[in-house]
Amino acid sequence: MITQLVAVSEYINLCAWYKKHKGCKRPNLNASIAIASWMGKGAYFAHQIRHQTLYLKQHQHLPPPKSYTWGGYRMLLDNESVLHDVRVYLAAQSLGTVSPRTLCHHVNDIILPALQINGKIIESTAQHWLKFRLGYECKEAHKGIYVDGHECLDVIKERDVFINEQLNRYER
Repeated sequence: MITQLVAVSEYINLCAWYKKHKGCKRPNLNASIAIASWMGKGAYFAHQIRHQTLYLKQHQHLPPPKSYTWGGYRMLLDNESVLHDVRVYLAAQSLGTVSPRTLCHHVNDIILPALQINGKIIESTAQHWLKFRLGYECKEAHKGIYVDGHECLDVIKERDVFINEQLNRYER
């Protein structure tokens, strides 16, 4: 991100200088190529500098990294506010009550309208989020309780009888 910001700011300064002093026919192209070569990059990076400058002027921020996109589209879960609200919702749910359907309804009815985001998700998207993005698994929860019955009345009675017999045997 820092490299991109430096490249764009230097590009803007060099474009202005080319337009003012050199009077060249293509100051944008020449400036981007000069900045790219100054940074040890090639023609593709020069093109990216020009593209990022236009995006910056239009949206007031640099474009998101490609790692944040899937198929060229930003995902709702890439939004930090959406991710935070989803995690808060899931943390408030009790064990065994989390399902893609309930997550889908909560996101569509509460989270997105509260953040003033247009869009909806479907159950398969919620299922993908739970499994691959948030690390939830669909499995049966075991309680881990073992009952051996040592406190049952018949067991207590037999134990008392056994102890009394053994004590009587040792006392003789």
